[in-house]
Amino acid sequence: MAKIDGAREEAQRRVVQAIAQHSAYLYRASTAQVNQLHALIDEMGKQLGAELSDRLENLTPAELAAFTAGRYTTTRLRGVRQAIDGWAETLAERIDRLAQDGFKELAGHEAAYMRDLLAGVIEGNVAAAPSAAAAYAAAKRQPILGEFVEDMLADVPQKTKRQVYATVRQGISDGQTTGEIVRALRGTQALNFKNGILQTTRNSAERIVRTARGHISNVAYLETYQALEVKELVWVAALELRTCRRCAPLDGERYKVNEPHPTPTLHPNCRCVLAPSLDDDIMGQRPYVRAAKITGRDGNTKYRSIGNMTAKQREAAGLKVGQVKASTTYDDWFSSQPARFQREWLGDKRYKLYKEGGYKLDRFTDPLNREYTLEELRQRDRDTWSELFG
Repeated sequence: MAKIDGAREEAQRRVVQAIAQHSAYLYRASTAQVNQLHALIDEMGKQLGAELSDRLENLTPAELAAFTAGRYTTTRLRGVRQAIDGWAETLAERIDRLAQDGFKELAGHEAAYMRDLLAGVIEGNVAAAPSAAAAYAAAKRQPILGEFVEDMLADVPQKTKRQVYATVRQGISDGQTTGEIVRALRGTQALNFKNGILQTTRNSAERIVRTARGHISNVAYLETYQALEVKELVWVAALELRTCRRCAPLDGERYKVNEPHPTPTLHPNCRCVLAPSLDDDIMGQRPYVRAAKITGRDGNTKYRSIGNMTAKQREAAGLKVGQVKASTTYDDWFSSQPARFQREWLGDKRYKLYKEGGYKLDRFTDPLNREYTLEELRQRDRDTWSELFG
């Protein structure tokens, strides 16, 4: 394969850089949906605890024995069963509605994002992005690790229902009080309700939502690439310390769109992305890089083609763009990002420790309660584009 020219190579680097920052921001956008699911499960857990407290207290020893044996021979036992089954059905409906609404909105956003990103690096008019409905429909048709999004979501409340029945039966068999059984289900307030069976539900829902959102983003990108006639793709591994041994070696690999190739998502919580490769023209249009704004010694503003600038000149202009390699750790990558990105990601106090205290990123974790709406994500993408493309 012939080496691409300087301007095209610089355009490729900037596309990868923008996608890497966007992917980092996407994690916090997914946190918003995860937090909504956690709140929903907490609310439903409280309802379940109140319902079971009333019903279990009224059962006779004979009825309790019948329940543990799976026999619902009285009106009160059938009421307990109906209460648990109805609770699980409501949980399923509410999880599905919350997740699907967020997924569809994300699909439309990601298709538009990729279309706008490519419009910044290719000349001429750019085709419209697929609609949110079309992008999400495509994502639902394509399995994640052999499973479909809707089936993965449906499995969460079904598994939870089985766990509720098992916990209640075991509690009765062990001679636990109704309060002890409810605490085994919900957890205790002292531990923020994270030591109950429903914590498993929260963990499963979070893993599925984050994995599904990564899948939806990638399918939305692929649908956009097809609309824009992108011919080649490049694998971008997530720039984080936890990048797995399966994903890291793929970083930078290129694949023809019409030939078999691996696609994200390779595992739960995978953050890899297939970016457009600019080695081939897109829609017959040549990729380019816009001119950089430079203030001369005389104080006047000048414009110069980024593709014709040396690495030193780009750095002097504040245009820090690096090639993504499989050996690059998140810490390496993060250290080269603009101060705005670093401060936004860490927060003011942690940023100060990072810059002045010599702290490494492994001393910090991304707080779950830090979240972005899609509008906030759009604003951060606009900031990124301004830095990278002028």
